[in-house]
Amino acid sequence: MKTVAICGSKVETIMSADSFVDHLEIEGIKVNCGIIHTKDITFASNDPVFSNYVLFQVKAFSCNYRDKRLILNTATSAPANRFNAVGSEFVGVVLAVGTDVTDLKTGDRVIANNCYPDSGVTGLRPGVPTNHASKELRILHQAKLIKIPDVMPDDVAASFSIGGQTSYSMIRKLQIQPEQNILVTAAKSNTSLFVLHALQKYRQQMGIRVYALTSSGKFIDKIQAIGVDRVVQIQPNSETWIDPETAASVLEETKGGFHGIIDPFFDLHIARMLPVMKPEAKYITCGLYDQFTDLTGTQSPDIGISPQHLLYTTMIYNLSIIGNCIGLTSDLEQAIADYAQGNLPVAIDSVYTGKDIAPFFDRMYNSRDRFGKVVYSYEN
Repeated sequence: MKTVAICGSKVETIMSADSFVDHLEIEGIKVNCGIIHTKDITFASNDPVFSNYVLFQVKAFSCNYRDKRLILNTATSAPANRFNAVGSEFVGVVLAVGTDVTDLKTGDRVIANNCYPDSGVTGLRPGVPTNHASKELRILHQAKLIKIPDVMPDDVAASFSIGGQTSYSMIRKLQIQPEQNILVTAAKSNTSLFVLHALQKYRQQMGIRVYALTSSGKFIDKIQAIGVDRVVQIQPNSETWIDPETAASVLEETKGGFHGIIDPFFDLHIARMLPVMKPEAKYITCGLYDQFTDLTGTQSPDIGISPQHLLYTTMIYNLSIIGNCIGLTSDLEQAIADYAQGNLPVAIDSVYTGKDIAPFFDRMYNSRDRFGKVVYSYEN
């Protein structure tokens, strides 16, 4: 069994001859990474312990922003002679199933079902089923997996479950109405790219207007091409943040602001969002930027607003501030159905394979020109 792994500095002392380790830097921290070969795991279909479980072979996997902290944590604190698998999204092929597995069979292609806050099974933890998706052989409960259609290729499938489930959950909670103005921040982030693609059917069916914020000027054309009414470039280190004339023009177009805002990084944006929200508007966020500054020794971003001011403004204007963690099984099912019908494109930046482990992580976390998901495939 192969594992793409983050490795301790002396992992060579325990690895086999066909394993290898390479190196790169992420956020100024040296990261040892490579492929480690170990014994295959065992699975007995008729064993009652495995009655609801599925053995599958990972064909490809990807990492998200959430994985960056896990990678840096391993790089800075793991024992020198240990290694750790990575990744929170995958696509695999079922090799065997337990006796009580009903919805999956050998040969099915599967991705993770990250259903939250309830897994649907008593005693089974909700949410992301693994932070170790790079292990080539895995065993998971059937409730943590969902079958995908043949029309979804491996690179898309290995990039799909968290982005699809999260974006559809946030859009559902916004309760979008016809002709509303919707703003999406951090438009180049993987989550926001999913959201922007998912919003296209609302543009077509309900006449909503979609706006996007980005600090990446070189990608404005690509973001616009998704189907965005206007892309606004921000200068995050500027006091004005947005050119005053541009800000005034957007507020005039939207007749005073936005009915809904989707933001993957509340600690970067929420203070700037309140003044552009219409009365009774909804703001929803699924994460924060500051997830690893304690490991890198860098300064945390200033959220820019006190709790008192945030709650006072929310109260006075009847605003809704909504938190979102992943989504329901039905959100993922709808995302898969929309993809199969051609209504949810997925942005794939690149696919790596073979010994390109360091280039894979470098592209994912260091390349400013990345646009979309970066995938590692065990298949050449």
